[in-house]
Amino acid sequence: MAAERNDGATVTARGDAVVAGTPDEGIWDVMVDALDASPDAALADVGRRTGELQGVLDELGVPKERRSTTGVSVREEFDHTDGKQVHRGFRASNVLTIRLTDPTVAGRLIQGAVEHAGAHVAGPRWWIAPDNPARVEACRQAATEAKRKAEAFADALGLELGAVVEIREPNPSGVAPRMRMAPVALAAASAPVEVDPGELSVDAQVEVTYRLR
Repeated sequence: MAAERNDGATVTARGDAVVAGTPDEGIWDVMVDALDASPDAALADVGRRTGELQGVLDELGVPKERRSTTGVSVREEFDHTDGKQVHRGFRASNVLTIRLTDPTVAGRLIQGAVEHAGAHVAGPRWWIAPDNPARVEACRQAATEAKRKAEAFADALGLELGAVVEIREPNPSGVAPRMRMAPVALAAASAPVEVDPGELSVDAQVEVTYRLR
């Protein structure tokens, strides 16, 4: 009778885990902008200084595939004086997003971008790759916790765990590569800034369904 009563019965338990991991990349946004009387003049200034910035990146050994243009804009700019709108000119800007695997390069990037290109530097956003060992360990620990909880439920009911029926991530975005934004730095440094990636928290969640017997 007991086997018949438990036939088809299942239990689902959720496991959560948080593991510390070292970031794989630091992502920086470097903006060059200029204000001039005409859009052509503003763009020309930005283009020249972007070339200077590319030279800095070449000297630092940043591969071309780790640099990408993520924002180009030209707009009129106005001031408001005594209730009136006063035309100031045209502001052009260009934003390069740079991915660094070596955090020790970041300080020289900031210094060079400011000194040679008059750029603004913001970042970093720290990124943990999908194959980072910390992410794999977080998934393992989450699955272990789910099994432990399921065993506790089954034991309280006088039952045992059987085969796994289903394994599901309730929130896949929760275990995706993670980023953390550090305070924005509008850099103007005479010496390289030391950048320390520290550790990030990598979280994983899983729901596991077992048969009961």
